[in-house]
Amino acid sequence: MKNISGNLRKGTAALAAALVIAAGGAALAKGKDKGKEPKMEPAMRGMYIVSTSGCNDCHTPWVFNKDLGMPVPDMTRMLMGHPAGEPDSATKINPKTDLALIGGDFTSFTLPFGIVYSANLTPDKETGLGNWTEEMFIKALRTGMHLGAEGRPILPPMPWPEFRNFTDEDLKAIFAFLKSIPAIHNPVSDPKVPKPVVDGLMKTHGKLVEMLDAARAAHGAPPVGGAPAAPAAAPEKK
Repeated sequence: MKNISGNLRKGTAALAAALVIAAGGAALAKGKDKGKEPKMEPAMRGMYIVSTSGCNDCHTPWVFNKDLGMPVPDMTRMLMGHPAGEPDSATKINPKTDLALIGGDFTSFTLPFGIVYSANLTPDKETGLGNWTEEMFIKALRTGMHLGAEGRPILPPMPWPEFRNFTDEDLKAIFAFLKSIPAIHNPVSDPKVPKPVVDGLMKTHGKLVEMLDAARAAHGAPPVGGAPAAPAAAPEKK
């Protein structure tokens, strides 16, 4: 009698396990029939990339939060860049010991050759990316050239050498998100970098791109974005 009961329990357990496996298999098959999960909307994916890539670290002014006891990005001014009219840091850089000094709100950078300000990434048409095209945006990050056109290189510390490795789909998503956020009118100052310095950086820019591509090739990766593209046309100034 004990053997019969034991075998019955074992048989019931085996049947239950079989039913669970069968149900799981049916659900999996049903899922396959539906196809892949729908892709995330470009702007939503762009928000994810921007929020995890440190964009707010430099393009959103920081403030000291008394409740937290620490500085944090001021999201009421999200990605508006260096505040217009804000004075430069009074601290002088020592080229022998410092590569850069960060301004009081994390949006300006004093380098050995001058001062660089974080750009306005909001869709304001006069002071931000409002007149930019998707093509210009992609070419700017692919080539490291301001406005994606001939003129001057994008200056440090903007990490375009890393961002150029994003896929076209990712860069389009970032642009879609930046176009969707509130526009903030904030005319960021031009960098205070002497023209001879900019001209020198322009002359060595090609070598920098070659170094970046060589580093990718060393790991078996193709050049970013395929064949080099012609610079995008800059927007007309009104």
